[in-house]
Formats: sequence, C-alpha cells, structure tokens
Amino acid sequence: MKVVVQPRLQKEKWSLYWKETMATKTELLDTFEGEYSDGTTVSDLKADVAKRMGWQPVDQLLRLEGFEEPWELAIYSGSDMDDQSTLAECGLSDGATVTTVRKFLVAEGWKVMCNEDEDESDTDEDDF
Repeated sequence: MKVVVQPRLQKEKWSLYWKETMATKTELLDTFEGEYSDGTTVSDLKADVAKRMGWQPVDQLLRLEGFEEPWELAIYSGSDMDDQSTLAECGLSDGATVTTVRKFLVAEGWKVMCNEDEDESDTDEDDF
C-alpha cells in the first residue's frame, strides 16, 4: 500500500539543571510517499523514515538525564500508533497519511557535579 508520510523534527531545548524541556520547536520536513506491505510494523515504518531522513537509529541515540519520553512517534487519525502493531492493524489503507515525529534534544545550561564523599558546600551556616 502507498502511505503518505509527513515527517517532523521536534527540537527540544533540554535543561540539564531542571531535567525538563524548556522550549520546543517543530520543523515540518518534506512529505513523501512510501510503499509498504500490510504486515509492515509501525517500528519498521519509523526506521524507514529515519533512514530516508539520514537520522541515526533510535537505539544509537544517547538520552540526557531525566528524558524518558519516546524518541519517535507515528500518528494516524489523531492517535499514536503502537510500535509492535502492523499498519493494517492500525487501520491504514492505500493512500493513508501518517505523521511521524523524531525528537532531537539540545542540551542547555550546566550541572554541578559533586563527589558523594564531600559536602556540597564548604561554607558554614554561621558565615551568613
């Protein structure tokens, strides 16, 4: 079946200090048509999109501390599709449009690293 794929790149400014997203920007990339079988899994579809876009495979991406969201999403008719499901199980037919989203983290800020054996501060409370 032919599937129209609308790839998106979601750039998230990730705070190393707060361990959360501080800002998000989504880029609309060029739409393309792909030929997939009914038995193609959503995971296979995402891998094909990553290959076409020149992105690293998901299993090679490094997570920043605190980021636990999925790296990729595939959305059809307003619903996120499960990676293990086939396109047919998700209700796709010839000419269906799927939007895929790849998350890209941009580290922002700093993080203070302390040895566990040392106090975090050498200033006494009495000094204030």
